Amino acid sequence: MQPGQARSGNVVDSLSYILASRQRERVLAAVIPGPQTPVQISKQTGLRLSHVSRTLGELVRMDLLQCMGGERRGKLYGISNLGVAVFGELVDNRGDRLIAPMVRGSHCQNFHHWIGVHHGRAAADEALIVAGLHPGRLNGDGWYPVRSLLGMLDYIEAHFGDGTYDTIRRMMRDEVPNFLTLKRLGARALPFPILLELLPGAYNREFNHGRLEVEVHARHALMKSYDWMSSPARCALRLGMYEGILAMVGIQGTVSKVACMLRGDPYCGYEIGWTVENGTSFGK
Repeated sequence: MQPGQARSGNVVDSLSYILASRQRERVLAAVIPGPQTPVQISKQTGLRLSHVSRTLGELVRMDLLQCMGGERRGKLYGISNLGVAVFGELVDNRGDRLIAPMVRGSHCQNFHHWIGVHHGRAAADEALIVAGLHPGRLNGDGWYPVRSLLGMLDYIEAHFGDGTYDTIRRMMRDEVPNFLTLKRLGARALPFPILLELLPGAYNREFNHGRLEVEVHARHALMKSYDWMSSPARCALRLGMYEGILAMVGIQGTVSKVACMLRGDPYCGYEIGWTVENGTSFGK
């Protein structure tokens, strides 16, 4: 999505609702070719008729499906305009993968906070709306398409940055303490190398896709991110995250980008070097 190109908040909210249940997705997909009865949908999906009936009621209430009339046992259900848009987003987000890349709403929530502090609430709300998110309904613990996050980052860079993505990097660095997953990890009295080795677990609580691998050596650590979707803004975001973690735990150090999937590397790599309290250098 290009900066400034808004997506419907209803579509993104509904997409998150569908992705929260594999059963909803299967029922929605079943009516894409044409209107179906509950019995037909049950046979196509392999779901019990009672489960199909309950899911159909949920999707009708969400305006994703519509009842086409008919007798109770033979009632037809068809896709609505909103349902067509949501299914299209589902295909675009997932591609040929088994799951669509999703991210916790806390990311967009924290970036909304940062914009509000520096540029005002109206600008912060607009950044969410352009990404297809509703400021009043954003759930920090909910799951949202990564495409929405990337769209929000592109908007922030286009409106408040200078093309270098340093604004994105600084924003993430500032907001690290507001991510509960990172805050709880940083509050543990652990040696810094061990804290870094625990970051993959934190990653899995924030994203449903990709993985983070950590290689801790005597003088530095290499963080290897394997993601399905990347962008210059997301690369800057990771730099800011590691810099923010260093600041949060009170460690002097440096972070540098050493590999990038956008350049054809198998992963995005970030090297962290730091200094312990007694002045012994662990950086290169």
